[in-house]
Amino acid sequence: MTDVSATDPPTHAGAFAAARSLWSDLAAHWRRPRAPGAPLWPLWLALAVLGFAMLDDVSLAFDAEEAHSAARLDSGIVDVFQIVTRAGQSDWLFACSILTLIYALYRRDAAASRLARARYGVLASRAFYLISVQAFSGLLSQVIKHLVGRARPRLIDELGPWHFDLFSLKAVLASFPSGHTISVFAAAASLSFFVPPKWSAAVFFALALPVAASRLIIGAHYPSDVLAGVFIGLGSALAVARVFARRKIAFTLEGDAVLPEPRGNVL
Repeated sequence: MTDVSATDPPTHAGAFAAARSLWSDLAAHWRRPRAPGAPLWPLWLALAVLGFAMLDDVSLAFDAEEAHSAARLDSGIVDVFQIVTRAGQSDWLFACSILTLIYALYRRDAAASRLARARYGVLASRAFYLISVQAFSGLLSQVIKHLVGRARPRLIDELGPWHFDLFSLKAVLASFPSGHTISVFAAAASLSFFVPPKWSAAVFFALALPVAASRLIIGAHYPSDVLAGVFIGLGSALAVARVFARRKIAFTLEGDAVLPEPRGNVL
């Protein structure tokens, strides 16, 4: 790897060398034999059955009533939540993760001590995990949306709350699930893995809740769409973390544990 002092400004050559070094590290981890982990398909299956039952109950009990209530809300309230809902857009979440990765690469390559290099390497691997979660959850969201083809609440008077047009590519028929909710809850769950024990991870979920609520208030989704987004966001973060943990990237996985443990320390 290029030897760059801590006081020299980063160069393009140094950036490429840092990127190659990180990629080599990740590739080496990925080629390792996977660490053993408990098979989780019975748990996933049980959670899927429970989740579908909850979605069905929520949809029958609340979807139609909430959609009609949201349509009658004061325009000032809706305008406020139009701003709140932008926090659930995946583009800025991707941008923050990518910038963090680039920053960690620069600092890792320029670090003067092995300890500093190791800490920035940990930060880079965590940023890569966050990017992977957003990519996986975003792709899953789009696939499900266009497979299901549920009409959005604005069409409730024409089509009713349970109209589905399978394999549709129209945005107005992409209500289920809520992509914004998936993004913010995937991000909240991902970040919660790295919170030190003395801190509370609840703050991330407290920040995600207003975004989920905004999707209802502005009339973009039904309650069941948002609840499905919560489930998929949380599940995506856990699934990707376990895949990474079995290759000792950003996480480790002990025995039959369900939740992986973060590797290293950036503080």
